[in-house]
Amino acid sequence: MADGELLTRAKTLLDQLSEKPRFAGSPEEANARGRCRVELERAGFTCRELPFEYSQWPGRWGPPLAAAIQAATILLVARTSVNQGPLAALVVGAALLSALMFASSDAKRRWITEFPLQRARSVNLEATRGSPGVWLVAHIDSKSQTVPMLMRIASAIVLATVTGVALLVLLASLAGMSRVASAWPSLEIAAVVAAVPSMLCFVRNDSRGAVDNSSGVVAVILACQTASPAQELGVVITSGEELGLAGARVWSAGAKAGMRIINCDTLDDDGTWRCMYSGPKPDRLTAAAETIRGRLGLKLTIGRFIPGILADSMAFADRGIESVTVSRATLGTLARIHTRRDNSNTLGGRGVAEGAALLTALAKELG
Repeated sequence: MADGELLTRAKTLLDQLSEKPRFAGSPEEANARGRCRVELERAGFTCRELPFEYSQWPGRWGPPLAAAIQAATILLVARTSVNQGPLAALVVGAALLSALMFASSDAKRRWITEFPLQRARSVNLEATRGSPGVWLVAHIDSKSQTVPMLMRIASAIVLATVTGVALLVLLASLAGMSRVASAWPSLEIAAVVAAVPSMLCFVRNDSRGAVDNSSGVVAVILACQTASPAQELGVVITSGEELGLAGARVWSAGAKAGMRIINCDTLDDDGTWRCMYSGPKPDRLTAAAETIRGRLGLKLTIGRFIPGILADSMAFADRGIESVTVSRATLGTLARIHTRRDNSNTLGGRGVAEGAALLTALAKELG
């Protein structure tokens, strides 16, 4: 799918964009965004920078706090079930989890832009050619964490599993199966163990973010510069994705109805190609992905996001805008994301070059 010239170009841009960490709002991020603007203007796009203000607090502290509350809820439900019965425990658990879901939903709608603590500024780059209905999106900012992404995803999956098992135990107890109550001590221990990695996951700025997400940005740029690009096309290079999808949430507030968005995030040289979505299934986008999958003979898995993964397409889906995220990764990829090991030395550019071809095909199919 990728010829030699495209591969060389992909590697060159990857190395340039990944020279330094690019925390949202930093001079290093601004320099990388400036390089993106030059490349897009060469491809005939009209570019404009869109400054925005947001709160870093939800992105920094929301996930650890949510994991702690979820684990505490399971502990409280277990104690309530033992001491006051399963019905009381079910009411307590439902009330606490509903409150957590409401707070999470409210954070997505308002906290990123309105929360008063840890206010910060950054910039999105918007580029258009013609009157686009299809938009390519990739975030330019990077971060590191005290806990690798793979461990955080495992934490989220196990914690969700423990929550589901706790619900089954409650329902079985209500049905008169008293023996299942013996599972509560094990579930309490599992909840705490599962939550600890997420609770200790704090934001840092030590990663050059080559695969996450210089790779996605370069794939978008190369898709715009291909010999047969979609002529009516829009591009958004977002900032603040690593802090609660801030840039995408701000930009999506002014997005027009009917647009279709292909987000590109994390393209390793090896691994499974995925087209992921959240919310209602974006039928037009997934149908296009199925068509291109067959046409290119590509092993592309189409489905919902893996628990624990956040991507800009979620911000658009929350606004009712059809969107997907295209990605390619292995377990090894997830283990090095958000660490110092995520540098361009680990990438040859093949995944980016192939991703650019995939984005080009999808944009033309949708256009």
